[in-house]
Amino acid sequence: MGKINVLGFEIANLIAAGEVVDRPASVVKELLENAIDAGATEIVCEIRAGGVSMIRVSDNGCGMSPEDLPVAIRRHATSKIHSADDLTSISTLGFRGEALAAIAAVSELKIISKTKDAATGTLLSASGGNITEITDVGCADGTTVLVENLFASVPARRKFLKRDATEAAAVSAMVEKVAMSRPDIAVTLTIDGADKFSTPGDGNLQNALYALLGRDFATRLLAVKGESGGIAVSGFVGRSDNARGNRNAQNVFINARYVRSKTVTAALERAFNSYMAPEKFPVAVLFLTCDPRVVDVNVHPAKLEVRFSNEQAVFEAVYYAVRAALEAGQGRPELSLENTRRTTYLVDKDPADAGADRYRVPTPQTGKTPSFGASYTGGDTRPPVSIPPRAGNAGAYVARPVSSAQSTPEESNRFLSDLAKARENTASGVRVANPGIGNVPETPPTVGGLASDVPAYRYIGDAFRTYLFLETDGELLIIDQHAAHERLLFEELKANLLRDGRVASQSMLLPLPVPLDPEGVAAAVEYREDLLSIGFAFAESKSGVEISSIPSDVAIPDAEDLFKKSVASLEEGRGDPTVTARERRERALYQVACKAAIKGGRLYAKEQLEYLARRVMEDPSVTVCPHGRPIAVRLTKEELDRRFDRIK
Repeated sequence: MGKINVLGFEIANLIAAGEVVDRPASVVKELLENAIDAGATEIVCEIRAGGVSMIRVSDNGCGMSPEDLPVAIRRHATSKIHSADDLTSISTLGFRGEALAAIAAVSELKIISKTKDAATGTLLSASGGNITEITDVGCADGTTVLVENLFASVPARRKFLKRDATEAAAVSAMVEKVAMSRPDIAVTLTIDGADKFSTPGDGNLQNALYALLGRDFATRLLAVKGESGGIAVSGFVGRSDNARGNRNAQNVFINARYVRSKTVTAALERAFNSYMAPEKFPVAVLFLTCDPRVVDVNVHPAKLEVRFSNEQAVFEAVYYAVRAALEAGQGRPELSLENTRRTTYLVDKDPADAGADRYRVPTPQTGKTPSFGASYTGGDTRPPVSIPPRAGNAGAYVARPVSSAQSTPEESNRFLSDLAKARENTASGVRVANPGIGNVPETPPTVGGLASDVPAYRYIGDAFRTYLFLETDGELLIIDQHAAHERLLFEELKANLLRDGRVASQSMLLPLPVPLDPEGVAAAVEYREDLLSIGFAFAESKSGVEISSIPSDVAIPDAEDLFKKSVASLEEGRGDPTVTARERRERALYQVACKAAIKGGRLYAKEQLEYLARRVMEDPSVTVCPHGRPIAVRLTKEELDRRFDRIK
């Protein structure tokens, strides 16, 4: 007697159902997608006990006729496709005809539905996949699906469900994503009798996000809009201060379908290079719109994964759209003196107003001449530390503490003369090398562009040899001197890299030996061109490499450590086809800018700090350092007055 059995219909149905329905959240997903495909403008979802005891989804869509209801719960019954050719251009969320059959197989199911032209509705009841009742009922237009006792007939599946609260959280997350995908549909979720959220359904995505995720989230977003290679990208990404420790807040929709895409995720996170700390993950709600024929949605049982005919085109479309939003829309956070240790970005009035411009911190246009005459109030008599000049400045030297005996009159006179010349030429529109801060190229290497009118401000001084204080337009601007200088240097180095293919370097009189293991040497040789582009030239040696040139902005004592970090940074992109050579080199520039920037905790000349403050004020879009830390925060006079009880 043979050992192979042909499974009965009921067992086969239960196995098939397990591929589509594995927890209450997957049931809710399928029912919501059916409601959307039915043309609903209002959807109400209600669950109890995490969705195990009851799930109810009601919509005002087109409804089903009495003839269609019994067919709807049969496997592979669908109105979405009719032939194999339809699979090449799927435009609906559902198309396999498995959802209702799978749900009916593992629960007690009731469907109440009515079309607009019907006098009455129809009630269908089923248990274990078998129809138990069909009768006429009075009901509103649309469809209501009631799922009770989920997995009662499949105890093996039910025992693997999480606690009710965990399953309810999964349902809530799924309904959120569906509501995000269609802001033109009003979606309401009720859990155990309490309303969880309700979206307005007015078509405004930010209003939907406000209702789903709260004001704090919705007001710290940047609008994204772009198109490349036939792929349109829109939506929002979080500011640098709106980040997470995981990818759970990254929402991607392809033709209004929620999916998980490694290509889109890689492009999104690559765009945030130099805008966010590497251990953080950006938040996003991104919509990609493309021809359905270039994306295959039929590759995952739950339709959560897709394949593109051209992955590179998708990567580039997302990368450039997000990068443009970041470069155009960053603002400086406002500091609160409440006991929350949290800073918030100031945005304009109504979070429902769309557009990236709304998120820009307005630049005061007062017409006043910036003041450079503020007295230094630090009270410290110790000598300043020199900031290393850029390539081309006479008398290159490294950052080090100098005493009065070490500081020669020639050095001081040259510094003051260069500073005066820089101020004079800056006022007349001529960009020249400036003392201690770096060369200013003819095209300023800033994230945005220089403000046509620098807002009036008064330099007050510095605190803790780390933070600069400026008074401007009813606010106190507090600048992290290292972060600010690091960003300005990074943009300058990046501009040189784009213009000349490499940054300036300085030759060593004697080669600098750097010990490396064989793997490190192999990596350095593999990325020799990248290292050369950021200022390093080297040759292999018995114990590692010998460096013959280093970036001109870097001190010799820092060169060995910087070389090792640069090799490690370049290695991060090994094997990743989405990491282009330019991106690898920019990543390595972070370390160069960090090493060359002035440091916190050291004393610098007042003129140098004033000039750095002016550079920050010239461009309000310079807001974060290459590692994602804020450059400046704003403390309003109103906040101070409130803390001193001047106002209530």
